[in-house]
Amino acid sequence: METLHAKIAKPGAAIALTLVIILAALSLASMVVWQNYQAALTAGETKAQSAADVVAAHMGWMIEASDQALRRIDTAIGDGPIGASLTAVEDISGAVGDLPAGFQYSVYDSAGNLRLSSLRKAGGINISDRDYFKEAKAGKQLVISPRLVERLSGDAGFIMGRRLTRNGEFHGLATIAIPSTKMDEFWAAIGLGPHSTVSVVRIDGWVVARHPDLSQSLNIGKSELFKRMAKSPKGTYHNARSPADGLSRIVGYRQIDHWPLISTAGIERNEALELFWQALRLQMAFGLPVLILLVGFAIWVAWLLQAYAARNMELEQAVERNHFLFREIHHRVKNNLQAVTSLIRLQPLPEAVRNDMARRISAMVAVHEHIYQSDQFDRVELAPYIERLISEIAKSYPHEVEIETRLSSITVDRDMVLPIGMIINEVISNAFKYAFNDNAKGRLKVELASGGSAAATLRIIDNGPGMEVDGKKGMGSKLITGFVGQIGGRYSFESGRGLTFILTFPLRPADERNINTTRNAA
Repeated sequence: METLHAKIAKPGAAIALTLVIILAALSLASMVVWQNYQAALTAGETKAQSAADVVAAHMGWMIEASDQALRRIDTAIGDGPIGASLTAVEDISGAVGDLPAGFQYSVYDSAGNLRLSSLRKAGGINISDRDYFKEAKAGKQLVISPRLVERLSGDAGFIMGRRLTRNGEFHGLATIAIPSTKMDEFWAAIGLGPHSTVSVVRIDGWVVARHPDLSQSLNIGKSELFKRMAKSPKGTYHNARSPADGLSRIVGYRQIDHWPLISTAGIERNEALELFWQALRLQMAFGLPVLILLVGFAIWVAWLLQAYAARNMELEQAVERNHFLFREIHHRVKNNLQAVTSLIRLQPLPEAVRNDMARRISAMVAVHEHIYQSDQFDRVELAPYIERLISEIAKSYPHEVEIETRLSSITVDRDMVLPIGMIINEVISNAFKYAFNDNAKGRLKVELASGGSAAATLRIIDNGPGMEVDGKKGMGSKLITGFVGQIGGRYSFESGRGLTFILTFPLRPADERNINTTRNAA
């Protein structure tokens, strides 16, 4: 039943193995997807950081150029009162040079009144209420405003101003207005995606410029950006929700060298992951059918294995029934032979004849009993059978004989056991009858040795007077000759100090050898 259980367990093990393979494939696919996802995020971070670096470089150049222009304006004004004469305008325009398109310069007096401007016909403007003017008046040399709407042009942008000082006193403020459209140009050149953003932020949190532009001034001093800035002047982070528009982005940032400004570039997460999602959809288009086929194949294999297990169960049960029937047959044959022995003993025959017949039948009984007591019906091990047969024969004689056995472990076909047992019965019975009849110290040696992979040799040696071969054969000799011929063996007697019987026989019956010879020839 152990073999039966092992075979039944195989389908379950195979199904479990199939499930393990499917789970392993899913785990591997999940790991690949996760790695691709992380790679897409890393690529987004790299792109955002690179964009922030580009914005920082361009904005740094613009601020530096504007500061140089403001210094030249300060020099061109001179020490006198700030006037609005045509000559003064021309002097300042020459000093400023060619500013980028959209830039506007203006000069305000100490009261915040507009005195000079690159815009013709500008006038009546006062900026004394602007925070950046108040900062300059309070002593700050260079000011940068948050995002605002410029009063001269009405355009959105930011102001960069330089404090004008004469004789240690506040003389006015020179400014350059930088339009927000410059951020649009940066954004278009970088190409981050329709929902991406670039911006410049003051170190106090006020947004200076941004694409897309803001509707009003915004301070993001409490955002994740400044938590990161406290650790490193350059880096990336993922903001769960932008304070400007609520979108989630991958943000790269960098502090602009030598200026109190921070450049940022944000890539909307879905845009950063777009290539990943496209690849995943493509992989799913191919992977899902394969997975479905694999699951279907696993179910089909499981069904086949279950059917195979059921068939194995039926076959094992049939084999078990056959084993039972074989045991029952051999048991009944043994009982019938014992009944025959009992009948013979009741017949009015000479005692010697009756005993010989009983011993021969007992040899047959021993064969059947040995077979049904084991689970091997096609091959029978000779050694235990011979031991038992010698013991049964010795019990039937009154002589005290020293018996020595040297029996190798040899198995033969079941059809050969009975002839070998009958041969042993005749030879040993003759030894007890003739060799040990007058010998007080009888010795009997039985040897069984392998003669190779296909043959074996049996030797039965006694210490009797030997035997003279006179050509006459009794019943025992005829039986020996017949049974030796039945198993395809050879035998001989050697007479000297006692008698030695030598039998060489094949391990397979003659019909099986012929079949194998025919197969080899084919």
